[in-house]
Amino acid sequence: MARKPEMKPTAIVTFHTNPYTCGVARFNVALAQSLGVPLLTLEDFLKHSVSGALLSIKCEEIGETNSQGLSNFLDASSESFDVYLHGLDGSAAEQRIIAKAGRLFTATKEMADVVGTKRGDVVSTFAPGASPSLIAKEVDCTLLTFGMAHKIRVAGYRKLGELLHEEKRTFRLEISTALHEGTTFSEDFFTVGKEIREVFDGNVSFLGFLADEEVSQRMRAADALVAFFPLGVRENNTTVLSAMSHGCAVITNVDKYSPSWMVHGHSVLDIDKMTKFPSESELKEIGKNAIGAVAPYTFSQLGHILSQ
Repeated sequence: MARKPEMKPTAIVTFHTNPYTCGVARFNVALAQSLGVPLLTLEDFLKHSVSGALLSIKCEEIGETNSQGLSNFLDASSESFDVYLHGLDGSAAEQRIIAKAGRLFTATKEMADVVGTKRGDVVSTFAPGASPSLIAKEVDCTLLTFGMAHKIRVAGYRKLGELLHEEKRTFRLEISTALHEGTTFSEDFFTVGKEIREVFDGNVSFLGFLADEEVSQRMRAADALVAFFPLGVRENNTTVLSAMSHGCAVITNVDKYSPSWMVHGHSVLDIDKMTKFPSESELKEIGKNAIGAVAPYTFSQLGHILSQ
């Protein structure tokens, strides 16, 4: 029997591009990597089409305007493009896309059965799960930080890197973040700067957004919290106060407006005064002292002040 000719897609076309916020985008990124072909945005594809591309889409996600634009493009194009459908919305534009696709694939048999009433050559497939990540190697010391990964202040990490360079212990930095009102998770939100990765020899884990309960567990498990600020730590830096209340040592930067009870070498560690990285026992002692330092600063005490 003659072997069928290779029909590998020349590119994967996607609407959404952020794999952290869209399942279809995650699928498309992984598929393009597996095939070794480029990943193109739908917008770019409609401007500069690539023959033999696979349009991997969900019309419900791309919206009526984009679906209609894609339908019109396929009507006008002399090229043949394959389509992989991740969902069905029943729109007229979607029906045109289904009719005009060179080859048509669906992510489930259920969709294939629906589409099969309109064309009999639809191919039912599946959507693979994520491959197992490498198991994180054990390290001697785990540091925790919070904030947008691509906006973490590098200056403090440079100084920290100098201290860690002299260490024989191994370190890992865990990064968690919060999504502020009115902002979205852009792709660079998950990018860790080169300098920070170099400080930790690439041993950086991005934890994403964590619920309060998980944050509490991470603070208990970490050896220290790292938090650097434009000028210095303040009494309203809730992440720092939270870590201190958990008995987690804090490495930060202190200035004249930092609270008097944040004392270098006792309740916190000031990166500008550190000459070596503390031992495990020293970190535990500072964490223990931190609990006492922040003990008076509770909502109960704040309520008392506001009620006088």
